[in-house]
Amino acid sequence: MNIVSIRADGSPHRQWTGVLPTMMRGAYRIPAGSPVVEANGATWSSDYPVVAFFWPNVYFQVFMLLKETGTDYYCNVMTPALVAKDIVYIDLDLDVIVTDGQVKLVDEREFNERKSAYRPEWVQAATTTSQWLVQQAKRRQGVFHPATGLGWRTLLYS
Repeated sequence: MNIVSIRADGSPHRQWTGVLPTMMRGAYRIPAGSPVVEANGATWSSDYPVVAFFWPNVYFQVFMLLKETGTDYYCNVMTPALVAKDIVYIDLDLDVIVTDGQVKLVDEREFNERKSAYRPEWVQAATTTSQWLVQQAKRRQGVFHPATGLGWRTLLYS
């Protein structure tokens, strides 16, 4: 299975390959070393496992990065994902990154440059969702709670 990120105009953005379902609905495992293919054909991979979380009808998804040194997060603000043979969504540029406990909202310039091409409801949802994600991460709630990372780390490294 793949996770496929596209742009609002339908052009490719990024694709994660070798994605595996888990026993938890909406959670997918990306093994260390699984290729990620950029729109220009360049590939890269992570040296650590990643858990990708998708929820129905929400404008974000969360990658839990299970690094040896700790758990970080990369959150994509996006249209609600379509989950079938692959998981497909439209990337809305804004990202929330949590590294070493520091929370950052990034790619605001790109969002502002492209938002005129987005549906008005996408712009509103992206703005609201990114603010909500930042607050959740700062409060360490939901998927950002340390126990969540510890549980996945125990499951994948045991």
